[in-house]
Amino acid sequence: MLKDKQFDIFIASHIGSFKHVKYYTESSKNSKKCLENLVSIKSLEKKDGITAMSWSNEHQTEIILAKKNGVIQYYDTEQGKFTKSYRMDVDTQSIVGVGQHENTLLAGVSSGFVKICAKTNESVISVGGKIDKMRIFQDDTTLFATGGQENDLKVWRLGETEPVFSAKNRPNDWLQLRVPIWVSDLAFMPGQGGNILAICSRYGYVRLYDTRAQRRPVCNVDFQNGMAATCLQPSFDDRQVLVGFGRGQLHQVDLRRGKPDKGYKGSVGGVTDIGINREQRLVVTTSLDRHLRVHSYDTKELVYKLYVTSKPSNVLIQTATSTPLLNPPQFEEKQEEIKEEDSDDLDELFDEMVPVREKRRKKDQNDIETENTKLETKIEDIGEVKPSTEGSTDVGIEDSIEDKEAKIMQLLKSTERQKRKMEKRKREKKAKSVFYNA
Repeated sequence: MLKDKQFDIFIASHIGSFKHVKYYTESSKNSKKCLENLVSIKSLEKKDGITAMSWSNEHQTEIILAKKNGVIQYYDTEQGKFTKSYRMDVDTQSIVGVGQHENTLLAGVSSGFVKICAKTNESVISVGGKIDKMRIFQDDTTLFATGGQENDLKVWRLGETEPVFSAKNRPNDWLQLRVPIWVSDLAFMPGQGGNILAICSRYGYVRLYDTRAQRRPVCNVDFQNGMAATCLQPSFDDRQVLVGFGRGQLHQVDLRRGKPDKGYKGSVGGVTDIGINREQRLVVTTSLDRHLRVHSYDTKELVYKLYVTSKPSNVLIQTATSTPLLNPPQFEEKQEEIKEEDSDDLDELFDEMVPVREKRRKKDQNDIETENTKLETKIEDIGEVKPSTEGSTDVGIEDSIEDKEAKIMQLLKSTERQKRKMEKRKREKKAKSVFYNA
């Protein structure tokens, strides 16, 4: 891993907060000061939760945010503000995916249709059932895919009303029962021209489809013990995907061998989204335990962990460009100031300082003689015996000692009397009690 590298992470949450995190590969620079809110938290309402987020262009300078109330906003990372907003009539449904093709906006609604909004017109495509996810193929933005509960994977092209590809379910199980379908997330595999797609399911399976070969999956991986998959992201190698689960597990699945490859630990809540940095080979995840985590892909080590105060729903990694923080930390400037200080100034400062021991030694001889004479006069004053006015000359230390001994004896006698009185009262109470007499 190279030093002094950095990239930006944008996090959306279920309550509507939108955050920017600057991540440094040098771990000493990462702190809470690298996290900033891009939306005022005081102005948020219940329906402001962000359900989908994506880039609007290849340069990664504009983010599309979709909210529960049907509002779609554009955030410009260069200007550091929201530039455009649209409102869609979605009733009580939510937007499950957004994307853009040139000047055309695509929004998938959970009720089962995709809205295509251009400058001049607006059209709707019915996908044949409820959907949980819609994604656009970044290499060819005219292609997009949908999937949901009992609505298997379908690939669509802009301008066409019928799907380009419609997946077919697996054969019945050994009891001749139908295999249930629930597509929770999907992804186009990079570098395959949009022909190979991977999906994950709430029923705990991961499937790979090749639209050129067949409608049924070419590879299927089942996870036991009811592990519900929530999100999916293509990994660093071909035919490998990273899958997050509702119990906090994060696994890589090798779809060539048809089995899980390795896992990443650390998450406690369900994983909500996954992002990767291909250049530095880092895996970024958000989970319902309100943490952002960064793992090293090769060593599986947790290299960074940050508490984001709200439950995150989506994450985006910005690697094509860089976005500066509004209030950047000053740790770099401090290091430079220390380096630029002249050593000559420090030497002069230490030369002027005087050790504590030398101060004591540098006392004048006259001061020592005056102190000795003061002590001698005090001793002579104590030794003198002044005659009393009553005519008695035996006044001194012996009388004071006798007085103290007498006072001590009086205290001892008084304490003995008190003890006797207490014991007498206890005996009287005991004699009067009913249980003792019985």
